[in-house]
Amino acid sequence: MKPLILTTYYPPEATAASVRMSQIIKRFSHKEDIEHIRVIAFNPLYKCELEKGVNGQEKVDVIRYTRRILPSFAFMPQSLNPLTLIFWIYISLKEIAKYQPDVILTTTPPFAPAIASGIASRVLNKPCVVDYRDDLTSVIDSIAETKRFYVKYPLKVANKLMSALLFHFLKRASLISTVNEVLQEKLLYLNRNVITVPNGIDIEELNEVKENFDRKKVLDKNGISCSEGSMTIVYVGDLNMPYCTPDIILEPLRELLKTGYNVKYIIIGDGKRREPIEEMVKEMDLEGIVHLVGRKGHREVLELLLACDVAFYSVQKNYPQSKHVIATKVYEYIGCELPILAVADEGSAISKLIKMHNTGVFVSWEEVDKLEAALRELLDSKKYVQNIQLRYSYFIEKFDRNRGIDLLYDDVKTLVSE
Repeated sequence: MKPLILTTYYPPEATAASVRMSQIIKRFSHKEDIEHIRVIAFNPLYKCELEKGVNGQEKVDVIRYTRRILPSFAFMPQSLNPLTLIFWIYISLKEIAKYQPDVILTTTPPFAPAIASGIASRVLNKPCVVDYRDDLTSVIDSIAETKRFYVKYPLKVANKLMSALLFHFLKRASLISTVNEVLQEKLLYLNRNVITVPNGIDIEELNEVKENFDRKKVLDKNGISCSEGSMTIVYVGDLNMPYCTPDIILEPLRELLKTGYNVKYIIIGDGKRREPIEEMVKEMDLEGIVHLVGRKGHREVLELLLACDVAFYSVQKNYPQSKHVIATKVYEYIGCELPILAVADEGSAISKLIKMHNTGVFVSWEEVDKLEAALRELLDSKKYVQNIQLRYSYFIEKFDRNRGIDLLYDDVKTLVSE
């Protein structure tokens, strides 16, 4: 079997989407029936630095398309921009005709790869599988509601048009995979072939990273000096995403430092919000305390997680998907035995997870003034780490992503053989 993978995000980009796709591909590549996998990645946010891609896996080729003339803003926003869609249609038609895959697997959001794959698969008569990760349609609508009328209504119209195109091809997809039961139930109204492939932990990769782990070497490699007794807080996220708010704990962190705490804060990820955060760090005199280390390969991310003591997770206030979405990094925080400080809406999926398993401290947006106390509790108390350690085997079994990926593979194999 020869799958063709079309994706916007792929390592070394440190995003939930890149982790999800890379783990699906890694698991697929170990299957005996897989002859070869071709991964096509195009992200107009980047020009050349990621062009060579990351491979290192047998039976897998990674090919990156890059923008060479037009600036990145010409392709933005990626889900609503017709130029991005045209470019993806060109990539899809070219690669399917050239590679002659048995099946196409693509992901959304953004919308363009899935729409383009749907068009190309119909034209070239190839089965298409779509991994639907987020309800971006509702997210864009919620963003539009915050804008002035001359931005609000064009944004809503563009969202409606592109979403209609996406849903049209989702109806005709051979198979849809999604991350949770809430989205599965919604998608079943469009297509009866929908399966759940939850986010989770790549146990095999995590154990490999643990084998030769050296905390000091990892921190030194990333330019982070930690004296004896110092503690580290870590955040992982795509700094292009408006719902990522790693800066919300800068002020509470500064207050802790004034009382004698020896703490470092590591932010993993890159994007347009990096520069404003760096400016905040300078203004608050937190240079040398807060380290923005940029994008990292997934193994490097796991190394940094293992080198830290506390993990931070936040989702902006009134985020439309907070009630059902839990990011991949949350499971990886737990896999690396990190207690979690989370800021989100009350009743969100992350609040329920933390309260159910007592794996950290949850603070609602209505009580952000309690962040300093929450940080203090996590840094001072061992109970949350102990709770994770006591139930670690349960977490590893429950959050093992490969179980869902194996189900996806079996369904794809059946689809190809029909």
